[in-house]
Amino acid sequence: MKKILNEFLQRFTFNHQLGFTVTLGVLFLALFSSVVGSWQSNERVRLGLLEQGQRIAENLARQSTLALIYASADNAAEAANATMAFPGVVSVEIRDVSQRTLLTRGNADPAEFPTLLEQTNWVQDAAVLDAESRNAWRFTAPVYTQSSAESPFNVQTAAPELLGHVSVVMSKAALSQTTTDIFVVNLATSFSFALLFLFLIRFLTNRMTLPLNRLSASMGRAKAGESQVRAELAGPKDIAGMAHAFNSMMAVLEEREAALSVAAIAFEIEEGMIVTDRNEVIIRVNRVFTKLTGYSAEEAIGKTLSIFKFDSQNAEFYQHMRESLHRDNYWQGEIWNRRKNDEIYPEWLTITAVVGTDGEITNYVCAFSDITERKEAEEKICALAFYDPLTQLPNRRFLLDRLQQALALSTRNDRQGALLFIDLDNFKSINDTQGHAVGDLLLIEVANRLQGCIREGDTTARLGGDEFVVLLEDLDEDEQVAAAQAETVGEKIREIIGQSYLINGHEHHSTASIGITLFRGPVRTMEEMLKRADVALYQAKADGRNAVRFFDPAMQTAVSARVALESDLRRAVSEQEQFLLYYQPQVDSSGRMIGAEALVRWRHPERGMVSPADFIPLAEESGLILPLGHWVMATACEQLAAWAAQPEMAHLTLAVNVSAKQFRLPTFVEEVLALVDYFGVDTAKLKLEVTESLLLDNVDDIIAKMTALKARGISFSMDDFGTGYSSLSYLKRLPLYQLKIDQSFVRDVLTDPNDAAIARIIISLAKSMNLAVIAEGVETEAQREFLELNGCHAFQGYLFSKPVPIKEFEQLIAKYA
Repeated sequence: MKKILNEFLQRFTFNHQLGFTVTLGVLFLALFSSVVGSWQSNERVRLGLLEQGQRIAENLARQSTLALIYASADNAAEAANATMAFPGVVSVEIRDVSQRTLLTRGNADPAEFPTLLEQTNWVQDAAVLDAESRNAWRFTAPVYTQSSAESPFNVQTAAPELLGHVSVVMSKAALSQTTTDIFVVNLATSFSFALLFLFLIRFLTNRMTLPLNRLSASMGRAKAGESQVRAELAGPKDIAGMAHAFNSMMAVLEEREAALSVAAIAFEIEEGMIVTDRNEVIIRVNRVFTKLTGYSAEEAIGKTLSIFKFDSQNAEFYQHMRESLHRDNYWQGEIWNRRKNDEIYPEWLTITAVVGTDGEITNYVCAFSDITERKEAEEKICALAFYDPLTQLPNRRFLLDRLQQALALSTRNDRQGALLFIDLDNFKSINDTQGHAVGDLLLIEVANRLQGCIREGDTTARLGGDEFVVLLEDLDEDEQVAAAQAETVGEKIREIIGQSYLINGHEHHSTASIGITLFRGPVRTMEEMLKRADVALYQAKADGRNAVRFFDPAMQTAVSARVALESDLRRAVSEQEQFLLYYQPQVDSSGRMIGAEALVRWRHPERGMVSPADFIPLAEESGLILPLGHWVMATACEQLAAWAAQPEMAHLTLAVNVSAKQFRLPTFVEEVLALVDYFGVDTAKLKLEVTESLLLDNVDDIIAKMTALKARGISFSMDDFGTGYSSLSYLKRLPLYQLKIDQSFVRDVLTDPNDAAIARIIISLAKSMNLAVIAEGVETEAQREFLELNGCHAFQGYLFSKPVPIKEFEQLIAKYA
C-alpha cells in the first residue's frame, strides 16, 4: 500500500502535492470541528429534553392524585389532555397501585415500552427515565397522597401513601431535527472558514513554491549532467538558504569531479590497486591488479581479500595489521599472497583506511606490487654474504652471528652449548690425486651428511677448504652431561663421514678429526672459542686422526669414563645377569615389618658394586631405564609371588620405583598388568613409587594410567614428596595411597626447625587428604619418636636395616615379626 501511494504521489509536482495535502487537511479539520461541535450541542439539547420530560411527568403525577383516590378517569382527563399538548409527548398513561389502567392517551407502542413493574424505591414527586427506545423516551413518576398540610380536606396527620404512577412517552423526533439543524449550521460555518483559510494558504504557497520550482529546475539541470549550474537566491530566507546550500554543494561536486579525474588517472598507475568497503569486500580494482593476480574485475568485485590470503601468515600477523590500521589508519609491509593459479608470490602492500565524518572506517585502499625479483636479488646478496657458494652451508660470518646469539641464550637459560671443529683427514691428497672437481663433490657430500647429524636449531658451517664447524645449542645444564651429549654428536659425525662415498662412479673414503669445546655464558671473544676448538682438533690429529677430543683434558677423561660406563651399562642391561634387587624393610609404630622397598643394584664383574647414583641417571639419559625398569618390575612380581607362598611373609607389601620415562610409555599399564597376571601376584601387595617429576608433562594421561592400575588393586606412593614442583591442584586428582617424607627432611628434623615444620605439614596434608604417610631415612630412635608423636606411623631407614639381598632380608622377618 505504501509503495502504491508513493508511486501515485510521484506523478505530481511538489506544488500539487502541497496543495492537495493542505486542502485535504483543512477540509478534514472543518469536518472534524463540525462533528465535535454538533455532538456537544446535541448533548446539551438531549439533556434539556430529558429534564423537560421529567418535569412533565412530575406535573402529571401531582394532578392525578384525586383521580387515583376516587378511581375516576374524568378527574385526570384535563391534566392528561394538557400533557399531550406539550411538544413531543406522544402518549400518557395513568395506572393505580394494582397496575390497572385508569386512563390512556396517545398511541405508544406496547411492544416498544412494556408494562411498568412496581418499584419499591419510588421517590415522591421525582420522575425517572424508565425506558428508552430508538424513537422515544418513557418517563415514569409515582403518585402519592398529599400530606395533611397540603390536603384540602381535614385529615389526620399521616405518611404519604403510594396511589399509583403515571407514564409519559416523548418522541425523539424533535431531538433528531435539532441535531440535524445544528450539524448543518456548524458544517456551513466550518467550511466557510476553511475556504477562507485555503485562499490564504494558496497565496502563501504561491510565494514559496515559485522559488522552490526555480530551485527544482536547477536541480533537474544538474541531474541531467550540467556542471556549471547555480540556483537563484530568492524567496523566503529558508528557501534562499537551500539555494545557497545547493550552490555550495555544486561547487564541492565540481572540485570532487576534478579530484576524481586526477584519482582515476592515478588509479591506473603501475601498481595493483584495490578498494574495499569497511568489511573488506572488494568494490573496485584496476587493470594492474588483474595483471598481477590473474583475477578479472568481475571475478574479484564482491569477494573479500581472503581470496588472496596465503596460510603461511598466522593469525597474529593479521591481528597486528588490523591493530595498526585501527590505530594509525595505515599499514605497510611485506606479505605473501596467492595468484589465481595458486602461485605464491611476495608483494609490498600499503593499506590506507578511509575514515568518514563520524570517525568510522568506510573503505580501505590497497596498493601493492610484486617484489619477487627484489626478493630474489636480496636472497642472492644474502647467499653471497652469509653462505658458502659450494656447499650452501653458512659461512664464517653467519657462524659468528649465530655463535653470538647462542652465547646470549646460554647466559639467559644457564645451559651449556658446544662448538665442534671438523677437519677432513688427508683431504689434500684427494685434491692432488683425483682433482679439485672430485674434491668439491666430496665436500658437498660431507656437508649433506653433516646436516643430517644435527638437530633443528643447531648450525653447520663451512669455514673454508675442508674445515667445518657445528654449533650445538641448548645442551644440559650439567657440564658432564652436556659433554656427553656433544661427544655423542661428535662420534656420530665421525662415523658417518667415515663411510664410503660414490663420486662419478668411483668409491672414495675419508675420515675426520673433531675438536670440541663447551661454552656457557659470555666469553672474551668468539675467535677465542674457535681457537679452543681448533686446539682440540689438533689434539685429535695428534692422537692418530679419525678421533674426537675435548679442549679440556679433564673433561675428556670424564667423558671417556662416562662413555665407557654407558657401554658397560648397555651390555649389562642386555645380559640382565649383573643386576640384583636389594630390599629395605618398612615397619609400623609397633615395630612390625609391614613391607619393603625394592632397590636395584649393579654388580659389575670388574668395577664391583656400582653406585646407583652413578648408573641410574645414566640409564635415564640413555633410555636404558626402560628395559632396566621392566626387569625390576618382573623380578619384584616374582618375589611377591614367592612370599605369598610363605605364611610369615604373605602379608608384606613391596614398593617398586617407576621412572617418569617408564610411566609415560603408551604400553606401561598393559606391561604391568601382564607381569601381575603372569606371576599371579596379589595386586594389593604391589605398591608403585613415583616422583613429582612425573607431573611435569601430560598430567591427564598419567592420572588415567594410575586410575587404570588402581582399579586392579595396585596402590601408589609419592616418593621424595616435598622436593619437587608438583601442584596441589594436580595432587588432589591423583589416585594416591601414600605420601613418603623425603630423607632430606628427616635427617635434620630434630635440629632444623624448617625441616621439622615441613615434616609436620606433610603429615597434616596426608591426613587431610585421607592418605597414608611413611618417612624414609629414619636413622635414630629420636627421629622415629618425633615422627610418631606428630602422626607418622610407618618408617624406613637404617634404624631398622640398610637395603640387603633377599636372603638377609628374609632373616629380618623374625626380628620384626
